[in-house]
Amino acid sequence: MGPRPSDIAKSVELMLLRPRATDADCAGLCAQARELHVAAVCVLPTHVPGAAEALRGSDVKLVALISHPLGADRPPVKARACRQALEDGAQEVEVVVDLARFASGDPNHVRDELRLCARAAREARPEALVRAVIETAAFDDRTLRLLARAVAAGGVDMLVTSTGLAPEAPDALDVELMREELGAGIALKAVRAVRGADEAAVLLVAGANRVGAPTADLLRGDSDR
Repeated sequence: MGPRPSDIAKSVELMLLRPRATDADCAGLCAQARELHVAAVCVLPTHVPGAAEALRGSDVKLVALISHPLGADRPPVKARACRQALEDGAQEVEVVVDLARFASGDPNHVRDELRLCARAAREARPEALVRAVIETAAFDDRTLRLLARAVAAGGVDMLVTSTGLAPEAPDALDVELMREELGAGIALKAVRAVRGADEAAVLLVAGANRVGAPTADLLRGDSDR
């Protein structure tokens, strides 16, 4: 028998990624998150104030998605966005790294922009956690290892495997590769439109600490309906 959805709820983060998502969509996702006691809700900065109010008093963390999905903003812009999101009520920030600069042969840019964002975030909220988002599908294994090292050098708390908008989603092998490179010191979130608790469990066993998904469907098993 596979894991019950309720057993993995605290490893799941619900992500509101649709460009045209409304305030009502955000409120609905937050209500689901509260009901199911998931780990976190991840939203764009425009939704942070409303989500902060909707999640007030709950055990669900609020994560702001910064420079999503391309990561092409300049580092000072990202740092200011981190600070603003935390002032608006987010507890953590998830920063998409500048993959264009990395692909152009500048891994130090990734390291330095993450350090800047981490410093700004912790000045705004000392207990804030900072995550870095990459796209595992965009690179081969050797290059992914280099990218993971650059992220780790940036002083972040978590690496996120994907924005959730890439045509190819990371699988268990990608998760294993990232976990091997990161070691135990940095948390790992696998983003994938998982179809059930069993599929989420595979990613967790492979080394993910969290699973990011666009809906709560994976947590609504037959026994929980």
